[in-house]
Amino acid sequence: MLPTDKSRTRPALALLAGLAALTAACAVPAWAGSSSGPCPQIRFVGEEKIDLNAMEIRLVCGDASTEGWGRIPFNQAEGFLRAFLQQRGYQEPRFDPGPDVLKVDPGLKTIVRSFTETGLPPEIELRKLRKIKGQAMTPRLLDTAKAALQNALQNRGYACPEIDMRGNGTTGELTAEVRPGGIYRFEHIRPKRTGEVYPQIFYRYEAFKRGQRFDSRLLDLTARRPMADSLFLNAYFEVNCSTAGMVITERVVPGKPQLYKLGVGFDTEGFFIGKAQWQNSRLGTRSNSMGASVYASYREQTAVADFRYFMGKASRFYLMPKLTFGRLNEPQYEAIHAEFALLPGFSWDGKNLRGEFSAGPALEYEHTIRGLGPVTSYPAFETQLELRDHLFEYYAGEPQTGGRLTFKSQSRIAGLESRITAHLLSLQGEHIWNLGGYSPPALVLATRYLVQTTLVKNSLLAAGEIPLGMRIFMGGDSDLRGAGLNKIPADPAGLLTTVYDGVELRLGDVLPHGLQPLVFLDAAMGGRSSARLDPNVYFSPGLGLRWNSPVGSVRTTVARGIVWRRDPAAEILLHPQWRFFLSLGKEF
Repeated sequence: MLPTDKSRTRPALALLAGLAALTAACAVPAWAGSSSGPCPQIRFVGEEKIDLNAMEIRLVCGDASTEGWGRIPFNQAEGFLRAFLQQRGYQEPRFDPGPDVLKVDPGLKTIVRSFTETGLPPEIELRKLRKIKGQAMTPRLLDTAKAALQNALQNRGYACPEIDMRGNGTTGELTAEVRPGGIYRFEHIRPKRTGEVYPQIFYRYEAFKRGQRFDSRLLDLTARRPMADSLFLNAYFEVNCSTAGMVITERVVPGKPQLYKLGVGFDTEGFFIGKAQWQNSRLGTRSNSMGASVYASYREQTAVADFRYFMGKASRFYLMPKLTFGRLNEPQYEAIHAEFALLPGFSWDGKNLRGEFSAGPALEYEHTIRGLGPVTSYPAFETQLELRDHLFEYYAGEPQTGGRLTFKSQSRIAGLESRITAHLLSLQGEHIWNLGGYSPPALVLATRYLVQTTLVKNSLLAAGEIPLGMRIFMGGDSDLRGAGLNKIPADPAGLLTTVYDGVELRLGDVLPHGLQPLVFLDAAMGGRSSARLDPNVYFSPGLGLRWNSPVGSVRTTVARGIVWRRDPAAEILLHPQWRFFLSLGKEF
């Protein structure tokens, strides 16, 4: 019988066994099968092969070079070996001590045949917890199963559940005894008081509403936000439940207010990619922030600097001056762009999503070095609204649920230091579903879409009077993956209206080594006129592979561009071809 979660036997042996397991990756293993072992006095028998690392061999065989550790008594070696074998799933080993040799028969691995529970609320389905049944029964698996149940309960309002795990090494039965406790709501939170910032500033980062049902993911997301802004080195919450209710206490670890980031990546569109970022989020007691970033690839270089001044201690209203420089180098054009914007804005959090809105004047400068386009500067008015699901933000590193919607606009008016009147409107979104609601996900379905148009006199497009920032090009990994980057259209004029939608189905955590195959279908339409699409439809079916590597997400896709000619007389914007893409660091 595997020990229960409450009463671990032989804590000293378990601790040493755990330390030995941690050294497995860097030690030279010794293996044993029929009539062999790690040292003359220890012999493994049976058909199972056991790998012991160097630390484990030292604990069971001794070390002649260490005083008092030259020879290990068999009863002590048996205790260590039992712990080591239990960690590998051998729950019923047999030991036969002789005068000079300890024979060890590991037996067979115990596989989890059934997983049952008592006391689990009906809204939580045990069958939705994957990668438990069929696995070797080990202490680590019991901890994994307990953590999965605890997360499922805490995500649904049960803030302080108690769970006892029991494993039967003979039958392979795994049982969870659950005492979920009461359902709690976000009410009283003790903010951390520091001499560097006002305690009320923490309200800016809260990803929940007071009175909302408790969800541990929202609490974790709230802690991540100030760390992402480099407000603190670390932040977390302590949750305590009693008959008087639940109390949440915020804890922070102060650090230097300045954040430096340097990243490198690669993809087959921009080749080698580099990004550097500096940010200081603790300017004054209101924690105003200033940041600068530089992005560079073969096709695009961008530099951005901004300052965010908050209107009050707990206020989410801010004023943000922002300066941007950029250069684009595509086969159809080469251009330089600069912008200075003054954007008042504010953010808010509801029960399920975060919203942020900003709007304000901007001064634009466009210089088309090669291709069609003017050299001009003009004032404009910009708006941006973003709605982001809390769970989309929480699972950003491993996308599996939630969604995001972004609306942008830019307007310029003739007579106000501008020769033309034009309005760019853009609606972009993406949504992700964990099909079946399994944990970890088995299948992930995602869709992303874009609707974009520039309202302007159509004749100005061919005349080259519309700046590059208000003309639209499609193609590449960001939309139609069966076309080259910004190759729709192939000429420098661009489009005035586009519609795109892509659907992707990805295998979740099923295959070994974190490999996730995927299939997708992209579809798009475009037009040379404002708010009007040409009849032809462009498709890109394809397949790919995702790997969440230790240094970032690796994605590769192969797609074929296809044209559905609904009108033979209409212009064809895409020439059918195969496209291969490889990237490090990008997600869907």
